[in-house]
Amino acid sequence: MFLTMVRVSFVLFPGFPMLAYALAREALDIANRVLGDVTFGCDTRIPGHVQTTASNGAVMAPDRADWDGADSIDLALVICGDTVPARIPNGFQAYLARVAEAGGRLGGVDTGTLILARIGHLDGRRAVVSRGAGGGPQDPFPAIDICDRPHVLDDRRLTVAGGVAVGDAICAWIAEVATPALADEVAHALATGRLRDRPSPDEPASTAQSDPVIAAMEAKMRAHMANPLPLSDLADSLGLSRKALRGRCVRALGVKPSDFYLDLRLRHGADLLRHTAMPISQIAEASGFDTLAGFSRSIRNALGVSPSAVRKMARAAKMVAKYA
Repeated sequence: MFLTMVRVSFVLFPGFPMLAYALAREALDIANRVLGDVTFGCDTRIPGHVQTTASNGAVMAPDRADWDGADSIDLALVICGDTVPARIPNGFQAYLARVAEAGGRLGGVDTGTLILARIGHLDGRRAVVSRGAGGGPQDPFPAIDICDRPHVLDDRRLTVAGGVAVGDAICAWIAEVATPALADEVAHALATGRLRDRPSPDEPASTAQSDPVIAAMEAKMRAHMANPLPLSDLADSLGLSRKALRGRCVRALGVKPSDFYLDLRLRHGADLLRHTAMPISQIAEASGFDTLAGFSRSIRNALGVSPSAVRKMARAAKMVAKYA
């Protein structure tokens, strides 16, 4: 469970796609159910602070009638449909600027990405820029590296083409701000309509959980994925010799500490491949590998396929689950 609340601000323009909004809200609700706490909070704002109508005819009222609290927003997600406003309200623009200045991420869904592009918030970044059903005016946007992808999570920006891609995009963002494991739970629930079954509280604990030293070892390893601890330092921190730690780990887990550590790092890397859009070179670093070649070789040895293949297979599995 996370100690700090993560806040999302939905900014809805007239004609916004209800599917996109509903998927994003559902993903946050699922994350909270998994965590057992309201860790992901959100509000809905509408330019003009009045009711607006979604693409399906539903009428939506804003939760807030102001642009206050920008410094507490972790993600401001602008959702707009085919009707892009000719004039972008000044109050809304100032709100986004304050969110960005405070370190929050700006996001756009459907033509919400076009709004972000027109006011310069995507300059110098890789992004999806959707122009709506009719294509819209062909703004050149030379300062944007425009991608033909369902979504891009890049440099404090989240841009999404729309539709069911919103669910994948929010899961990728959750993996970054929380954990890949939580994102996996959310993606599974979005695809199947239910949470995974949890072990009963009265089931016996695993050997690792029943040995406090091994549990402490695992916690220290997980806290140092990107910069792995030397095994001698790890043993010292646990009050054991390296030989004693090895014997205890083999008895509890059936493997040496070095093999267990490598397995954790590879699982971490595989989770990032499956649930984030991070470049593979950055995932290698985050998993404690000095070189991309070393990471690729280890992933191939463990899973039988390359890192890029792991990512492609995960995307294909998500699409099959959604449309099966």
